[in-house]
Amino acid sequence: MVEADDAEMITAPPGAPAAGVRRRPEFRKGRPTLTRERIARAALEILGETGPADLTMRAVGTRLGVSPRALYNYVADRRDLLGEIVAVCRSDRPQPQLDTCRWQESLRTYCRELRAWYRAHPGMLALARAEDLTPFASAGLLRPDDLLVGFFLDLGLSPQNAYRAWSVTVLQVSGFAEVWDARHDRPPPGSDPAAWTGVPPDPAAGELPHLRRLAAESVVEPPDALFETVLTMLIAGVETMR
Repeated sequence: MVEADDAEMITAPPGAPAAGVRRRPEFRKGRPTLTRERIARAALEILGETGPADLTMRAVGTRLGVSPRALYNYVADRRDLLGEIVAVCRSDRPQPQLDTCRWQESLRTYCRELRAWYRAHPGMLALARAEDLTPFASAGLLRPDDLLVGFFLDLGLSPQNAYRAWSVTVLQVSGFAEVWDARHDRPPPGSDPAAWTGVPPDPAAGELPHLRRLAAESVVEPPDALFETVLTMLIAGVETMR
């Protein structure tokens, strides 16, 4: 069901057939026109800021400046909204451009793109833990994983090692985005993300000598540099399995 003023009539130019074509405007009454995708992206913003527990139709309506009732013109219920969230994330997900002739650099490139995808959709991993999203898993959503597994098989890995390489790749990239990047992208109020390294800033005297040494020597590495080290270790592991 669509509200009557959600569409406008486009009249035909002179000499063209008189029948008009209905087209939804980008904006209406100063606000973006509602679509399933816009509703899903508003929900993704809420997920990134507060998490799955606060993802309600009322919260999404508030974010978009409409009543919850207006959302039901586009999504049937919260479960339908979850399906659209998954669909939006699927459309945004990068497709691996992997090349066995330059496998190390192409794997690095894909991991960087995958990391950017996770960072652009904060809260999705928490949602996947809190909700059963398996009914929304489609061939389109899983195709990048299938291509990555095929890449490892083409490198000469056994099916068992291809499974391990694929699993570790996803774990390393998603874990880095979930823990390290999240701390820098969405720091706690009053904290300085640039100064956070994961090392306790002032371990008690006589305790944790090795961490104290790191803190004393101000071992600071930007997330991008640390992520490249993660990829170096990942590639070394794949090379060993080859």
